[in-house]
Amino acid sequence: MTFNSGFDLDEALDLLALSAIVEGGDVPPQPTGWNMIFDSAVIGPFTEKWQLWKNASGSYAIVLRGTVLDAGSILEDLISFLAPANGRVTVGHVQIDYSFAADSIASVHFGFALGTLFLLKDPTEGILVQLANRVAPGSTIYIAGHSQGAAMAMLLRSYLEYGSEAPNDREYSYKTYAYAQPKPGNDHYAADFGSKFSNSGLAFRVTNSLDWVPQMPFTIELAGDINTPNPLSVLTNPRLAMIIAGLKPLFDTAHQVIVDHTRQRLQPKAVTLAQRMSPATADQLAPLGFDVAVTPSLNFVNAGTDVSLIETPCVGTQCQDAFFEHHATTYSALMRAQLQVT
Repeated sequence: MTFNSGFDLDEALDLLALSAIVEGGDVPPQPTGWNMIFDSAVIGPFTEKWQLWKNASGSYAIVLRGTVLDAGSILEDLISFLAPANGRVTVGHVQIDYSFAADSIASVHFGFALGTLFLLKDPTEGILVQLANRVAPGSTIYIAGHSQGAAMAMLLRSYLEYGSEAPNDREYSYKTYAYAQPKPGNDHYAADFGSKFSNSGLAFRVTNSLDWVPQMPFTIELAGDINTPNPLSVLTNPRLAMIIAGLKPLFDTAHQVIVDHTRQRLQPKAVTLAQRMSPATADQLAPLGFDVAVTPSLNFVNAGTDVSLIETPCVGTQCQDAFFEHHATTYSALMRAQLQVT
């Protein structure tokens, strides 16, 4: 079995509702014909969670939870630096090899990537072991998530393509829907993802124009992020060469600041802030030591074919909720009003 390509509103509404269910918040109209067949325990220091659903047509859905008010979950969002999309991370005394892209210049949001790896590789509750035990070869599988879960949905899809122990395309067919997605990687990761999954009409992200979460993390594009050759790298103009030579120390310093800040300051500050934001769960957050190569860049971008929703500004008490434009219920209402039901 294989999926039909293209955005399907009925599919998108069903999977948005399932994404809201795993988050435990307000749920849009619930879909019919879907049954939950696995509900994971909380996984890892980022307190990840996922569910496996099956519908009446025999398709499955892997649904990833977004951020919840929990110190570990918040910490994952805050570890927002780029690491190579292919490499090895050391967590404590454990080394984890990973691969999220074929492009050697691709980089991924490290917090989201590490959370995805915990979800994938947990020996009892993880996605890889549960797929092997519960989903027959040849099945069709949706991948979905809202907010933090939307970024991880893209990384999960990438890992299922490139990970050394992931099931291959002959075993399963995938289609991905992500909602309110923060940026999961750099432009080369997004291009790799788009070329592999979006161009075939099998990977979508739905974005509300007034939702602030898809604008995160903050993005800064430096000269080193520009593809070569380009007018700045060819340097055929002597005056331009002098200007670039003068700016080079600034660019080098910016790169070094990113790396130093990541290795020495970002993680403990992120832990402190996560604990401050969620003191009730702070005692559950064990110190998480990690070592990974750092990409000296802040060129974060979104990934997947964008399905755009145009929202009108909040009114009255709606504006007291900083997440009003981000809620799954808001997305559901906009999708029903603006997109064509098949």
